[in-house]
Amino acid sequence: MKFFDFHTHVFPDELAERALAKLACGAHIQPFTDGTLSGTAKYLSSEGVDNFLTLHIATNPRQQTNVNNFAISVQNSGVCGAFGSVHPQAPDALDEIQRIHAAGLKGIKLHPEYQEFNLDDKAVYPIYELCRDLNLIVLFHAGVDIAFMNSLRAPIAAIKNIASDIKGLTFIAAHLGGFMLADEVENALAGKADIYLDTSYSAGFVAPHTAEKIIQKHGAANILFGSDCPWGSPAAHIRFIDSLKISAREKEQIFYKNAERLLQN
Repeated sequence: MKFFDFHTHVFPDELAERALAKLACGAHIQPFTDGTLSGTAKYLSSEGVDNFLTLHIATNPRQQTNVNNFAISVQNSGVCGAFGSVHPQAPDALDEIQRIHAAGLKGIKLHPEYQEFNLDDKAVYPIYELCRDLNLIVLFHAGVDIAFMNSLRAPIAAIKNIASDIKGLTFIAAHLGGFMLADEVENALAGKADIYLDTSYSAGFVAPHTAEKIIQKHGAANILFGSDCPWGSPAAHIRFIDSLKISAREKEQIFYKNAERLLQN
């Protein structure tokens, strides 16, 4: 079996230690890696991962260019793939999407909590529409974020709204469709929206029987293996998915086939 981790994070070597310390403090969790590309690649290999994708977030408009310069450098390193990011409040967000596309990146990552926007705010739709037109993927944080426990900018209703409003765009909702919202994902989202779900940060948080129902309703062809490394352990997520009562073919789809298909487009 091969394993493609669709949801990991790395930082420039000179910033990694400081960035991880700040994020770990805000979320009260400890990282599994040193946050560098080389350290992450080594750790993922030791956990059994064959290939991976790094996700990058422009947490303010001023960061956008530098964040994408780094994402492009990661993509060009040959170590793994990378998604860029734009900030919805950046006046040149659409131009930056064009640059991301021209550089050969396959998509962008958005985080409604860190970037302070509501997922289905119509002001963000031009970003979605341009990504659709350029055949770029949009992966976004979904559900609660443990660093923002009093906020919910990407609820299930908003996820369904964007999937309904923006036809033809490949959306991926992280954290199995909504962190800390697994029951609602099963009842209100799975099988009811044209959207992919990744498994990041689900091991230990989603009951196995709930994960099985989500996959049954949504279809294994629409689920992507992800760990959220350095915050989640890839090996723990592999064990979690492998323990589910789904077929070997469905596990193959989730572990690597769906990722390879999406990134080849």
